[in-house]
Amino acid sequence: MLPIVLWLAGTLVMADEDSPAAPAPDRSGFTTGLGEMELSQSFPGAAIWLELEDGDRALGLFYPEREPPAEGALVLLADVGGNAASGLVGGLRAQLIKRGWAVLAVGLPAPSPKLQQAMEASPDDGEPASDDDGDVSAVMIDVMASPDGESPEQRYRRRVQQSLEAAVDILASRGYDRPVLLGVGRASGHLVAVQQSLPNPGRMIWVAPAFYPRDAATLTEDLAVGGPGILELYASRRGSDDEVPRRWTDLRRAGVGAYERQPVSLQQPPSAQDAPAVAGRIDAWLRSR
Repeated sequence: MLPIVLWLAGTLVMADEDSPAAPAPDRSGFTTGLGEMELSQSFPGAAIWLELEDGDRALGLFYPEREPPAEGALVLLADVGGNAASGLVGGLRAQLIKRGWAVLAVGLPAPSPKLQQAMEASPDDGEPASDDDGDVSAVMIDVMASPDGESPEQRYRRRVQQSLEAAVDILASRGYDRPVLLGVGRASGHLVAVQQSLPNPGRMIWVAPAFYPRDAATLTEDLAVGGPGILELYASRRGSDDEVPRRWTDLRRAGVGAYERQPVSLQQPPSAQDAPAVAGRIDAWLRSR
């Protein structure tokens, strides 16, 4: 990871009105669609462009602690389709800064409908065997085909991972070691891959997590190596859904002892209105570790 760290740090660009840039390019399965140029102009003092591979880049919004020294720093990854200032992530920024933390928020591009459908497929479905599978077969063929050997899903996941790694590197360059990774909804699954890639990972927080089926199937294996701690904040009103207790049982059985879950009142989906309660839980948990 070291060569990537040096390259990213050397190409950091601060957003301002004198350095316009074209919208993020199509990556054969997704476009950012996050309105990042407009967002950078709305938050010029906080905007940081994270340089990625292939000339791509992602927008981060950085907010230092109000009064140094900071309690620590968090990288916030919005739910799918959300930018660095939207929804719960936008609300958490002010709440966490007020509590003494530094924050770097990043958006999460939405996959195309076809790619989304492929990522939602169960791992038991396997690859389509014939044209009799209809639309689903066509979708799977479309998103799996790639002249360079890398599927659109792999490119999509790699871009998300690059943006998170770049965010961690930027915080490290500013003196914030081992930042906490926080993901909302679908973002939670992306944190796991990034956590595995970091040489010195910090703690991880999932808020109302939702894992793609293939990610859920390997979650216990991916987390069995242990880590500094995981907090899951799940919606206290989930009806008859047993996903949360099942995940708890599976992870505990696999020996993931540093995993803790707490119920919290959340909108569906989580919104900025939930930020005070969520930030309070996060702050209390981090200070107790």
